[in-house]
Amino acid sequence: MKLLCSIAGFLFLALNAVAGNVNGHALVTKRLTKRVLSPVVYNLRGTAAPATPLDTEPVNEFDRMVMILQGGKLPPRPPVTVVLNQQGSRFDPELIVVPTGSTVQFPNLDPIFHNVFSLSKARKFDLGYYPQGQSRAVKFNDAGVVQVYCHIHAAMYAAIVVTDSPWYAKPGPDGGFSFSNVPAGRYRLTVWHKIAGYRKLDVVVPETGSVEVNVSVPVDMEP
Repeated sequence: MKLLCSIAGFLFLALNAVAGNVNGHALVTKRLTKRVLSPVVYNLRGTAAPATPLDTEPVNEFDRMVMILQGGKLPPRPPVTVVLNQQGSRFDPELIVVPTGSTVQFPNLDPIFHNVFSLSKARKFDLGYYPQGQSRAVKFNDAGVVQVYCHIHAAMYAAIVVTDSPWYAKPGPDGGFSFSNVPAGRYRLTVWHKIAGYRKLDVVVPETGSVEVNVSVPVDMEP
């Protein structure tokens, strides 16, 4: 047993001895599209929907983006439980990223019914109609992007990015991101944005030091 522990410790140190860092920056470019009119929202039992607040500030596009470094042989992070609220006829937050095996809870905080569902290949589900104060939960075992909607309110849209990589993050307020102690080798940096979709590029991580990666994401501005 002591011998096995010693070998495992040696391998861990050896891997970290040939591990580098990935530092990067995301740049968002925008092009203006036509304003889209939202369809009329209806509710069960004639209950009025709460007023949707007007967007008076620019959208932080980095909150709608996730960076995933794919490759290597390390296992995913341990599963977590995350809450995706339904409030003000919106999902909050509108984008989350979780490791495979994680559970997402969907509490209804509105004084109206919601019906959360997804038709995405990574995880199909339909939670049915449920009122304020109730919640439903879904487990996500497979990696992929799960787009989430409400049957009643067409403007409600969130995304759950499920990954089996241990290296994932949302960019910071300035678009910066980093991954530390990544074993040397070839990787694929996958960038997913809620509106723009996928961007992918190859990254070679050195045995020591850092590699700099910059990625440009074109985004159509929403109304």
